[in-house]
Amino acid sequence: MAIQSEEKAFELIRLYIEGWKQNNLKMIISALKEDCIVIESHGPTYHGINDIKKWFNFWTEANSKVLKWNIISLFFCEKEQVAFCEWDFSCLSNETQYDLPGISIVKFSDQKISFIHEYRMTQTAYKWEESKLDSG
Repeated sequence: MAIQSEEKAFELIRLYIEGWKQNNLKMIISALKEDCIVIESHGPTYHGINDIKKWFNFWTEANSKVLKWNIISLFFCEKEQVAFCEWDFSCLSNETQYDLPGISIVKFSDQKISFIHEYRMTQTAYKWEESKLDSG
C-alpha cells in the first residue's frame, strides 16, 4: 500500500527525526515498518525494529543526544514512493561532538518508512578555485 500523500511522507520523516531529537524510542519506531532497513551515513546498517531498539540502547548508554537535526529541504516522488531529505545534523556521543550536513533517501510502504539511506558531506563546502582540480 502506497503513502497517501506527500504530506503523510513528510509527517513520517519528521516523526522519525523528532524521535531522535527527543531520545524517544517509541516515537522513532512508530514511523518505521517492522522489517525496515536504516543505513547510517558512516556505514552501520540496521535490519528491522529489533536492530533499531538495540542501536537506540547503545545510543542512550553512550549519553548520546541530538544537538540539532534541521531539515533544509524535502522532496517526494509519489510514483516511486520515495522522499529525499536534505539536513544539517549535530550530535554528542561518548563526549564527542559530530557536525555534518547530509541527505537521506527515504522509501515507504504500508504507510510507514521502509528504508532510509543517509549520506553525509565529508568536507565543508567551499567555492571552487578555477585554477585547480581538487578531489581530495
